[in-house]
Amino acid sequence: MNLVKISFLLFLFSSHINAQNDCKDAIIVCGNSGFQGLNAIGPGDVLEYNISENSCFSSENNSIWLKLLIKTSGTLGFILKPESQDIVVDFDFLVFGPTATCNSLGQSIRCSTTNPALARLPNNTTGMTGQYFDTTEGPGENGDGFVRWLDVNAGETYFIVIDRFTGNSNFSLEWLGTATFDDPPSLNIASENAIDLEKSDYSGETNPKVSFDLTQNTPIIMGSQTDVTVTYHTSSNDAILDLNAIENPADFKNTSNQQIVYARITNNKTKCYNWAAFNLKISDKLVFPNTTIVLCDNADSNSTDGKTAFNLNETTASIFENLIIQDLTFKYYLSQDDAETETNPLSSPFFNTIPNKQSIFIKASGSKSSVAIQEIQLIVNPLPEINNATLIQCDAGKNTNGLVLFNLKEANPTLTNNNQDLETVFFLNNDDAINNSNSLNTEYTNISNPQILFVRVINSKTKCYSISTLTLKTNVIQELTYNLNAVCDDDGIEDGIHLFNLTNANIPLATSQTIRYYTNENDALLEKNPIEKPASYSNEIPYNQEVYARIEEGNDCYGINTIKLQVNKLPNIEPDMVTNVCENLPLHKAHLEAGIIDIASITDFTFTWLKDGVKIPNETSSQLDVNQSGIYTVEITNKTNCTKTKTIEVTASNAASIKNIDIIDLLETDSNQITVNVLGKGEYEYSLNAPNGPFQESNTFSNLKSGFYEVYINDKKNCGMVHRTAALIGAPKFFTPNADGYNDYWNLVGLDTSINKNAIIYIYDRFGKLLKQIRPSDLGWDGTFTGTPLPSDDYWYTLKLEDNREAKGHFSLKR
Repeated sequence: MNLVKISFLLFLFSSHINAQNDCKDAIIVCGNSGFQGLNAIGPGDVLEYNISENSCFSSENNSIWLKLLIKTSGTLGFILKPESQDIVVDFDFLVFGPTATCNSLGQSIRCSTTNPALARLPNNTTGMTGQYFDTTEGPGENGDGFVRWLDVNAGETYFIVIDRFTGNSNFSLEWLGTATFDDPPSLNIASENAIDLEKSDYSGETNPKVSFDLTQNTPIIMGSQTDVTVTYHTSSNDAILDLNAIENPADFKNTSNQQIVYARITNNKTKCYNWAAFNLKISDKLVFPNTTIVLCDNADSNSTDGKTAFNLNETTASIFENLIIQDLTFKYYLSQDDAETETNPLSSPFFNTIPNKQSIFIKASGSKSSVAIQEIQLIVNPLPEINNATLIQCDAGKNTNGLVLFNLKEANPTLTNNNQDLETVFFLNNDDAINNSNSLNTEYTNISNPQILFVRVINSKTKCYSISTLTLKTNVIQELTYNLNAVCDDDGIEDGIHLFNLTNANIPLATSQTIRYYTNENDALLEKNPIEKPASYSNEIPYNQEVYARIEEGNDCYGINTIKLQVNKLPNIEPDMVTNVCENLPLHKAHLEAGIIDIASITDFTFTWLKDGVKIPNETSSQLDVNQSGIYTVEITNKTNCTKTKTIEVTASNAASIKNIDIIDLLETDSNQITVNVLGKGEYEYSLNAPNGPFQESNTFSNLKSGFYEVYINDKKNCGMVHRTAALIGAPKFFTPNADGYNDYWNLVGLDTSINKNAIIYIYDRFGKLLKQIRPSDLGWDGTFTGTPLPSDDYWYTLKLEDNREAKGHFSLKR
């Protein structure tokens, strides 16, 4: 495979292998570098696949499971080569995918269970390559040990279970094809012993146990990689299988000297991993873990001279970080020569003679270690400068007593002189400040006016501190209230929220004063959460809200005033509507209503009516009757002078005018049709023979029998109904002239005799002989010719209308 090769040697022995015998613990394949020294011992705890669906494979004997996550698409194959060339050694395999899970493997997509001895093969190598085309082979003597490789796509998942059926041998696995897997994390270790850890022990014990912080190797191993996890293990097997991670790697006590510890780095997304071993060493060579001792300049009367007292016993403990050093003797000297000659040893406490930074020398000796001399640097850090501060707060409430809420952090710029490295903690008294106990919340209500607090000012880098004071004072002032002009809730959303310009309150200020606005009094006192855009502030409490304006001079409060905001409701009215007037009924008028909801008194409102944008003179009531179409609006104003407009669209309609009626009749089936064509502005609906409906939208009526019909056309907007009679001419299909009173005569039906009174109907026999001539107004033909009854047969007719139209047809005479 065209891949970056990563050295990956995995030696798994019988005591290690149980974790890979089942699908859920499959080895995740990374890096496409193959495996060497793999072994498969035992069948695992469960059989994950259905043997009946995978007939070429029996139960597992000595199995190992591999999980393949495809990174890039391509071909995927492998060659499995046993370390022993003994033909008795027989390895089989199944492949599941491409969406396989351990709980749902399904049927294998590749399978080889050929027995090399039974198949008389030259070797016991097996696998999948591009030179073969079968996808399954075996068992026994069937096959040659190889099947065709796979075409795989990025994102797919495959499982391979390899089973050693007979023989005893480790095996190697070489990947083939162009597909790739995810790469394992890299190990950023510069050299072989780069992450070995070594500590000194002077206890004299045969097998000393010392606490090691393994996590100091974590950033080295990770390097710049992200989304990876590093764990530590006491065996390579545990590191490979991700078992028994050391619970507290920051405080791991060795169990032997030397001891090997294994670090595993795992990609949290792909689960690919890598691992490395390093040594923990304990020696009696004298090591000075710390060669710099830092104190603050606070041990004498002058806290600015860069000098202080060093307790040399405490210095020794700091140098060796509390290691066991009871068998060693330590002395300090001003120079290397003094240390070597043991001249002029220093006594404790030692006051440095060179301000801020000075070197001295420590000499250590013991019965089990050689003499060692080390230069130690003594550093004296300055204390923060003392800057006392004063905060002046306002007490503008109704019951003023000078005790109000302070934001103590407002004093920080003065206390720290704007030094970002300095932090502050506040206390009631100096002892608490020195002891760093019983600190105060920075939101603090004074208990007297004035009141002095003590402040521990700490350098966050050096941890040196000084004590300053903070004086709290309260100005008791009169609280003033300013009213912004009330606004109507006319911004398009009637929710009681509106934009205000708080600066329009015109609160008077001196030229040296500033003003800021807050939504509540506590925030104004604490100077928290100021309103960022006071010129375009939307109230947060609907309809009525108070905001607070804090006036300051410098950082001192000189007043907190109230600004009242009021949003007035618009009239609550019914929604816009549409109505109509009838042009054919000039005395009929549409009644328009302003439609006020929840009205207390009509006198609380004024009304202005407009038609098509033009004011209607002298119309000031809540109602209006109109007989003309147009767009009517009524402007409704309530007693808070808020106006809302209702629009009423008045459309014109009228009763229908019947233009004509189209008729399709004289059909031999009952499929005659009437279509009514009308004129008019209205929306019309149609009914046959039923003035009260039901009505239909279509002006066409189909599948009608012959006869007379009354067609009704109704205006949907109640401007009237019109109707007209329509006749469908039809010829009865038969008649029975047997004098029983039923169908004794034949004549056309549905012919309007008032219009076609001179129409003539001619009746013929099948030979064209004229038998009878009748009119639609007659009773009809009785089935005789010159008084003689004619036999049952088919007869023919011709209808001639006055407008010269003709219609022909036939009918039956039955006796």
